[in-house]
Amino acid sequence: MNLKELLTQHAFPQAVIDVFEASGITTLHPPQAEAIRKGVLDKKNVVMAVPTAAGKTLIAELCMLKSILQDGGKALYIAPLKALASEKYHDFKKKYEPLGIKIGIATGDLDSPGKYLDRYQILIATAEKVDSILRNKAGWLINSLSVIVLDEIHFIDDESRGPTLEILTARIKQLKPDIQILALSATISNAQELAGWLDANLAFSNWRPIPLKEGVYFNEKIMFNNDSIRLVKEDADEDLNKLVMDTLRGQGQVLVFVNSRRSAQAAARELCPSVVTLLTPEEKKVLSDLANEISEDHSATKVCKKLAEIVKAGCAFHHAGLTPKQRHLIEDHFKRNIIKVICSTPTLAAGVNLPARRAIIRDCKRYASGLGSVYISVGEYKQCAGRAGRPQYDDHGEAVLMAKSLSEQNTLFERFILSKPEPVTSKLGSEAALRIHILSSIAAGYVHDITSMFDFLNHTFLSYQKQGANLISLVGEIFDYLHKNGFIDKSGFKYFTTPFGNTTSRLYIDPMTSLILREGLTKVHEGKSFSTFGLLHMLTCCPDSEMLNVGKSDYEELESLASKIEDELILTPNDLPQLQDVYTYYATLKTMWLWSRWIDEEKEETMCDDFNVGPGDIYRHVESAGWLLYAAGMIAELLHYKKMTFDLEALRLRVRYGIKEELLELAVLEGVGRIRARMLFKHGYHTLADLKPATATHLASIKTIGKSLADSIVQQIHHPGPKRFTSKRYSPVEADNQPIAEITEVWTD
Repeated sequence: MNLKELLTQHAFPQAVIDVFEASGITTLHPPQAEAIRKGVLDKKNVVMAVPTAAGKTLIAELCMLKSILQDGGKALYIAPLKALASEKYHDFKKKYEPLGIKIGIATGDLDSPGKYLDRYQILIATAEKVDSILRNKAGWLINSLSVIVLDEIHFIDDESRGPTLEILTARIKQLKPDIQILALSATISNAQELAGWLDANLAFSNWRPIPLKEGVYFNEKIMFNNDSIRLVKEDADEDLNKLVMDTLRGQGQVLVFVNSRRSAQAAARELCPSVVTLLTPEEKKVLSDLANEISEDHSATKVCKKLAEIVKAGCAFHHAGLTPKQRHLIEDHFKRNIIKVICSTPTLAAGVNLPARRAIIRDCKRYASGLGSVYISVGEYKQCAGRAGRPQYDDHGEAVLMAKSLSEQNTLFERFILSKPEPVTSKLGSEAALRIHILSSIAAGYVHDITSMFDFLNHTFLSYQKQGANLISLVGEIFDYLHKNGFIDKSGFKYFTTPFGNTTSRLYIDPMTSLILREGLTKVHEGKSFSTFGLLHMLTCCPDSEMLNVGKSDYEELESLASKIEDELILTPNDLPQLQDVYTYYATLKTMWLWSRWIDEEKEETMCDDFNVGPGDIYRHVESAGWLLYAAGMIAELLHYKKMTFDLEALRLRVRYGIKEELLELAVLEGVGRIRARMLFKHGYHTLADLKPATATHLASIKTIGKSLADSIVQQIHHPGPKRFTSKRYSPVEADNQPIAEITEVWTD
């Protein structure tokens, strides 16, 4: 199907035709043509279930552009992950802002009403962000939409993100039945069922722009599913090394999927001596510069330095322990064919568009708590395999599993290559998921009683799959739970949220988190002695807190810690039954210990070593702690515990910047942060008032400051402009009559 003819036929402006001609796209792939035939440009709902790189995003772009330019509509593009949302935002912005189309992105604070988002014609957001906007009764967002694109709709099957995506989709269907829905997915076995739920036509295809060969390697041979055999004769000791070098000699790139972060780092390191021999002098120079950029960061840790050394050889590892900046650098240089090999956990397969000539799935088993070593799902294997084949570079891609015996070779063929992915199923039926979303439905005014809740649940995939047999009693129990604990109240037959319930919903936290925070804050208000340890530990007891894993080697140290700070804890095993489980109790203590060392200005490198985490893990934990402290401050304000709001806000800022209390005034200066604030403090600048007489020349002479930051500091001190400095301690509810989620920091001298 000719793209220019299609665009002309559907009356697209010449400017749009020019954009696609400039991109070099002239013909639609068969799956794209199928989506057109299914009515995607005629306002029909469509589920497009096709392999990776078959052109799903292009169809979404055409669908959105037609609605915007011809009908004056607006489009919402929902991505499952922040990284994917960011990738789409930059891509769409570059292509379509020259056409006068405003592109926006929303992935941030979850209780911000986001009214400003109404100015965009294409808004890219995560499901969690859109759900939070609707919780704030922002129906204007849905009312203004004509198209919604649900990217990676199969994430409904995900235990953590799936319920929110499903609830959001059902809510949009309920609020605006005439909205056009375009759902995008990799090939799944029950795509027709998803299409039925969405009242959509199904565009299904197994066609790929780059044909995929799937095979199993054993004894220097790859047996492929098309009955072909490839001999792998490389002078290397390890089988993985042989497979990698075999690919690189053919000018390909390689993704290696393993089952753990440690394995990813070890595999990348072991491949370096071989890979580096194939690099050109120009590539070595670029990689050396990249390694310096990674290692010379002022907050570089041992993990960063290990990554830098490996990068010099043209290899890299990639996992959630890296910072977003590090991951972006690795991905960018791989796309440019500078980095030749990435060893990764399977999260990479679902996170970004990163194709390679060969995807090697070295580990097809992983450890599962209580089960031991178990096979990964077929769907996960297919996600990894789908990354094989680089458009414009390869005439085919290869996905290769690795076997240790002939028997295992046959097993892997049967289990993964010859099997279909598992069907996508709703994960909304759990008590925790329903508790959160029932409260939010009542708070937003979408549901007023148990009957209307069931009416809404009839719109969900859970109901469509007829999984709701036990829902009647469960929903009733949740209403009773919310009523008993003060989240909702009743007038006649109708339920409505209390201020406590409204706050909980708006904060986007589990009602159980709110109860734990309320109980802890009330104990403090009534005179319970506590310390910073106690406040931080209270947060780790919440279900919304991400917990560190505890190993046997941790028990002795954590037992000692528990005995030392027992009197400082606000909540103990006597208060919370879940803490009576030793592992859970120690996990809360270990997580609290990491947070406390962060605000004690411990070096990231030391923390990474002591807690066996990466810098990315630290940042994720810091973000979690910061949000829970903000939530605690909001609840303290609601309960009129005014002194607590000051203490919690000061601690929130300490967590945000990783500082002791003495640095609070300095760290919030733009561009300063924890390390530079400490340097200023060492040079006698303890407050903003101390900085007033300082000259830019003198400040620039301080290590880590530099001329441009020195000029900025002087400007901020003497000419704060619109960012008014106000009281260091203020109510976390609002400052300058703005929701705190939309404020940076506000301070005074």
